[in-house]
Amino acid sequence: MTTHTNTSEVPPHEIAPAPGGDAAAQPAFAVCITTMNRVERLEACLANLDRCTLRPAVVFVSDDSPDPAVRAANQAAVAAHPGVVYLTGPRRGVCANRNNAVQRCLEQAPYCSHVSFVDDDVLVDADFFEQASVHLLKLPEARRPLTILTGGASSGPYLHQCWPLRLSFACYFTRGEVPQCVNMHCSMFPLALFTRDLWDENIFFGTEDAELCLRALRHGYTIELEPGMRSLDTMPGGGVLNATKITTGLTRYQVCCEAARLYIGVKRYGVIERAPLRFAAFLVIYFGHLTLYLAKRGALSQILPIVRTSKAWRACLPGAGTAAH
Repeated sequence: MTTHTNTSEVPPHEIAPAPGGDAAAQPAFAVCITTMNRVERLEACLANLDRCTLRPAVVFVSDDSPDPAVRAANQAAVAAHPGVVYLTGPRRGVCANRNNAVQRCLEQAPYCSHVSFVDDDVLVDADFFEQASVHLLKLPEARRPLTILTGGASSGPYLHQCWPLRLSFACYFTRGEVPQCVNMHCSMFPLALFTRDLWDENIFFGTEDAELCLRALRHGYTIELEPGMRSLDTMPGGGVLNATKITTGLTRYQVCCEAARLYIGVKRYGVIERAPLRFAAFLVIYFGHLTLYLAKRGALSQILPIVRTSKAWRACLPGAGTAAH
């Protein structure tokens, strides 16, 4: 891994205490930006962070671009923003890329208490971190390190509408009564969570935030809604994986999402909940849904590739997705 920064140390932006507050008790935010092959989007993302009314304490950019010329352009974009650190990504998927950045954030724990994961095509509102800070400061101090915040949707017909999300039995996102999942592009995690639970790198892409939340909830964390935390996904459905079609007519994004759903279901019922009957029922429902989904698209030949991509057998290995692993 190669690291580049404008200074010899990671200089946190100055964090002003809230009126009447103790500076040491103020929430301070780290940002992990993951990028690949989108220099202009990264430039816009970084410029947007500069406009925030409350600046993040540290920002890391982890770059999975395979082309050296693109990496050089991204590094130049980062160099234009003092205090932002450029990291060469591991190129093993979005979870590995996020882990690459958050592990560096953990080294800056004296400067930050919470972390947000921002894709390069996401623009957070100017008061995003301010809204997060206000919410956290209203909580009892003992609860702040155990509270995950989430805002509303960042794209689509329900833009910025904020309601509780959960995973259905078949591991699809659905509305619930109590938040069990986050809207990934406008969420805030306690940094201490990642001393134990990292992003599970067996998931190449798709619903990986829901799997992380399943583990966090098991360990005593809670998720709270904060409608004031808003962001905009400037390329909904336009990601790199969506642009890659395979011969069956499915995109690589669709294959990865179905594979992730199988992996998460196996891990959820086989490892996290340890519920054999629910585990068996999930597999029946999953493969029933998958067969219908692929049949409608003339892509039944993709069942085995999806199973292979899922790496579902790794879900039961000790330490999958943990810092120890």
